[in-house]
Amino acid sequence: MSTAPELPDLESTDREDALDDGEPSAISRIVTAVITLVLGAVYGTVGTVAHTLSVKPLGIPIPYGLVLGLIGTLALLIGLRLVITERLPSVAAGVGLVGTVALFSFSSPGGSILISQGLPGLIWLFGVPLIAAVVLAWPRVPQRSIRTGSAA
Repeated sequence: MSTAPELPDLESTDREDALDDGEPSAISRIVTAVITLVLGAVYGTVGTVAHTLSVKPLGIPIPYGLVLGLIGTLALLIGLRLVITERLPSVAAGVGLVGTVALFSFSSPGGSILISQGLPGLIWLFGVPLIAAVVLAWPRVPQRSIRTGSAA
């Protein structure tokens, strides 16, 4: 039995530091992209079905489904851009959104159409890709630095 302290294995310590550099692994990035793709497709589906909802107080139609759908699209994409530093999840959600809206713009084999040719349908059809393009093309928001000094 020796009283000398044991030295850590330098090779294993270097490997742990290399793996824990703050960057997500490739598998983590792929899983995140798939989840956000599905989330975008769900938002696109719900928004497409709900964009025709409206109320008529005093005889004036107010398309609350369209407004809420566009706000939800904007909130999803901005939230992903702010929370996740890389663009891949935001791009995947945008592809899910735009792809679903594009898919539902065609008539089904039974002949039904979810996106009509009226004004709300056109706003939904062109508003979602426009929102996605603007949010995804927006430059990266600089991260705030933590001040580590004492008050003067």
